[in-house]
Parts: sequence; structure tokens; C-alpha cells
Amino acid sequence: MNRRFPLLTFTGLLLFAMACDGPTVPGPGRLTSIVHVSAGLAHTCALKTGGTVVCWGDNGSGETSVPGGLDSVTQMDAGRARTCALKRNGTVVCWGSTGGGTAVPLDLGSVSQVSAGGFHICALKTDGTVVCWGSNTAGQLAVPDGGASVVQVTAGYGHTCALRTDRTVVCWGADNHGQATVPGGLGSVAQISAGFYHNCALRTDGTVVCWGFNISGQVGVPAGLASVAQVSAGYGHSCAIKADRTVACWGFDIDRQATAPAGLASVAHISAGFYHSCAVKTDETVVCWGSNAYGQTAVPAA
Repeated sequence: MNRRFPLLTFTGLLLFAMACDGPTVPGPGRLTSIVHVSAGLAHTCALKTGGTVVCWGDNGSGETSVPGGLDSVTQMDAGRARTCALKRNGTVVCWGSTGGGTAVPLDLGSVSQVSAGGFHICALKTDGTVVCWGSNTAGQLAVPDGGASVVQVTAGYGHTCALRTDRTVVCWGADNHGQATVPGGLGSVAQISAGFYHNCALRTDGTVVCWGFNISGQVGVPAGLASVAQVSAGYGHSCAIKADRTVACWGFDIDRQATAPAGLASVAHISAGFYHSCAVKTDETVVCWGSNAYGQTAVPAA
């Protein structure tokens, strides 16, 4: 077992074994008209300006098989072995693994954001409340205080965090590495991202705070990192977009998932996955780097 990251799950061990041939850092993405990208376990999905979704990488559970006719998508998220999309009419569509009761509830109602985690999914409804479904082995579905007055929800592997309207954060579920224990004095938060066993929060002053599992330095925010525009927590690494639209990543780097490609600039959106990372540039193209064991960094032509 790798001493640098000893607590791999069985899925992580499989990916690790397939990635041992060395890192793959592909060239610039060829997809165009992309507004958002999401790096999952071993697959990646991108949202196009016209409201359609393109996915690539591992399809062992159908997580890259975008349902035919899916359009009018406004937001999507790639999780462990599934992908979920939010349509303009407030409905949610998910595909891939349906194990653990992850099928979308029929009575979900109108949704404004969806987040796919390890074995559970959470949705922020238009009334500011949170609903989660799927596996509840660690209490990741037990939304505290009714989950009201929420502006963002993010599902990790076995825990969930939410950002409230007063800019405070609440987390629940698995807390074996302190990932569900929000640090005291966190302050005013603008955006939150739940990773595998850790979280990162972007504060309204542009600084970043991370907490939880830190065996690979994934919560060790680089000194002097400020004026951040967005943060993303992955499996064992974290990434942020800096004020100059360049990327800073830190943590587990066995496949160079925490080493942004040389010359990467003009980044509008970043997503840290399991052993890979992806970014959308301001010209609406995609760049991915890190493990390509399942083709998750091989950005397609269309």
C-alpha cells in the first residue's frame, strides 16, 4: 500500500494500480463553447453553452453515457460513478450507477443546484432548502436544521457541506478525519467545495481555508495565496484559480494532478477530481491533466 496515501478505497486502489505507469499530461482541450467542467472519480463532464453535456473517461457504470435528448442544462456535477444535471425547468437528471438508492426522487420539486458525491446526491431547492438521497451510512443525508436558507451545497465522499445565506458553513456526515467539523473562526465564506475526506472554503476576502484529511498536504493552502476566484477540493489534492486567472494546486501529486500544465492561463473554472484535474479557459476550451488511466484527461474533439 502506498505510504503517501494509505487510506485508499478499493476503487482508489484500482485506479492507483492502473496509473502506476506514470503521469499523463495531455495538450490543450479541443472542446469549444464550454462554460463548466466537472472532474469525477475517473470520468469528466463538460457543460456547453447551448445547454448540452459531453462526458468522457470511465463508463463502467454508464457515467459518461449522457441520456439522449438531454438539453437545456444549466449546471451539472460528476461524482464517483454517476453524473447529475440540472435542467432549466428545475428538474434533475442523473445517469450512471444507481446503487444505494441514488435514483432521483420523484417528489424532488424545483431545484437550483445539484451535487453528486461518493454514494449520495444532494440538491439545493429553489426555496433554499437541501434534500439529499442515496447512501446514509455516515449520516450524509441527515440535513441539519432542516437545511434552510442555503445558497450552495456540496457533496463529498461520505459527508456534505452547505453554505448558508449568512455566509456560514455547516457540514454533516462522515467525520473520521474532521471533514464535517467546520473550523472555528472560519469567517464569511463565498464558496465551499467538499472533496473526498477534506473541504476547502473560499472566504469573501479572497483567501482559502481547508480542513479534514491532510496526509498529502491537501489542506495545506500555499502561503500567500490570496485574491482567489474559485476553489475545488478533489481526492487528495486541491486547486484554486488566482486573481491573474492562473491555477494553484497542492496536495497528492502522484500523477501530476496537482501540477498545472506549464503556461496554463486565462482560467475561468477549475475542478479537482480523483487523480486528475480539469479547467475551463476564458476562450471556452477545456484542459485536463493528471491520470489518464480511463481516458478522463483525453478531452474529446466534440
